[in-house]
Amino acid sequence: MRALPNSFDFDRRVPGRGFIRVAWWDFCAFLCWSWLKICFRLRRLKRERVPKTGAILVISNHQSFLDPMVNGVTVWDRQFTAMARDSLFVWPFGWILRSVSARPIRREGGDLEAMKTAISELQAGRVVIMYPEGTRSPDGSLQEFKRGVLLLIRRCKPTVLPMGVEGSFAAWPKGRRFPKLRGRVVCLCGEPMSGEELAKLDGDQALAAMRAAVNVVHQEAIVEHRRWCGESA
Repeated sequence: MRALPNSFDFDRRVPGRGFIRVAWWDFCAFLCWSWLKICFRLRRLKRERVPKTGAILVISNHQSFLDPMVNGVTVWDRQFTAMARDSLFVWPFGWILRSVSARPIRREGGDLEAMKTAISELQAGRVVIMYPEGTRSPDGSLQEFKRGVLLLIRRCKPTVLPMGVEGSFAAWPKGRRFPKLRGRVVCLCGEPMSGEELAKLDGDQALAAMRAAVNVVHQEAIVEHRRWCGESA
């Protein structure tokens, strides 16, 4: 499978963003992909499900600090803005995160400015990723979703792309300072969901629908990961 994005049509991939920023993101993505492929033999499955145009809200389970890189190189053709916890934005890591369009968000209670940034990105036809669990899973299983994601659904009605990641918890679990040097990670794209339809549901129904979609694709990723590792599903 090709590592690089399918097209250098920047206006389609990242509407309104300049060449230098797009090229820098692609360069950083290539470095991340190379590391993930060498160390964790990353498999990116069903990437054809990523919409080629239009605003996308990517929602994924969250097992590890590896996940933003894993999700990022899986939807590489459509560069995204990530909402990352504010404690990560320390020098020099914070500069790198901002240079690839990541934005800080407070874990407790959300962050109005970060949400405004996400809304602006979606309204411009670009891509945003959020982890609705709010933080990394303590055991690798899918946790309950927080309600902050509902604001983006109601204000922007983007296409919602569920994703499932498996193996990143074993590679870099919560509480471990550094990742392991070897592992196997699978990232799988789910079927896109209509933001228009989700916005018609009440909050609890919309959250349940999105969590169910992520759970389905995460379970598929678990099966693929077990098969790859030679375990019974």
